[in-house]
Amino acid sequence: MAAPRVAKDGAWTFDIFADLFADPAVCLISYCLPCVQYGMNAERVHGPAESCPSHGLKYCLYGCVCLCGLVGGPTRKAVRHAYKLPIQPPLGDETATGIVNPDCLTHTIPCTGCFALCQESNELRTRNVTTPLDPRPFDWAPVPPTATVAPVQAEMKKDAPPATPMTTTTA
Repeated sequence: MAAPRVAKDGAWTFDIFADLFADPAVCLISYCLPCVQYGMNAERVHGPAESCPSHGLKYCLYGCVCLCGLVGGPTRKAVRHAYKLPIQPPLGDETATGIVNPDCLTHTIPCTGCFALCQESNELRTRNVTTPLDPRPFDWAPVPPTATVAPVQAEMKKDAPPATPMTTTTA
């Protein structure tokens, strides 16, 4: 029997590719029912504000159009930030400017999404997560544009003469 793994901050306990079959049940659920696995992971990470089926449904719907990274990325990022874990697989630097988020990309690339779900689930189980890591509920609505406020006009002086209307002359 293999020795139990010890979770350390700053390093993943399970590699995204090498430790895929560390827990065969999690591997099977992550590959065959990724929506269910994501729902269970998200409920552990974000708390009971939304139910497991609700999270799973979002992952499924976004997955139908190959955008499950928009749902899975924030959850993976919350796990990484809570334990100071590196980006894995190394897809880029999250401090770099641009629109590519490596956590979202990990869930979007075919097959690595299932691997990421498996890795996240094993990590959460090993670290014995009992309280939400990132309890803020997601607001999936688009961010409303900021309102532009017109500049305040200075009050007219009371001593100023009234404006005279323009007169037109006809010839």
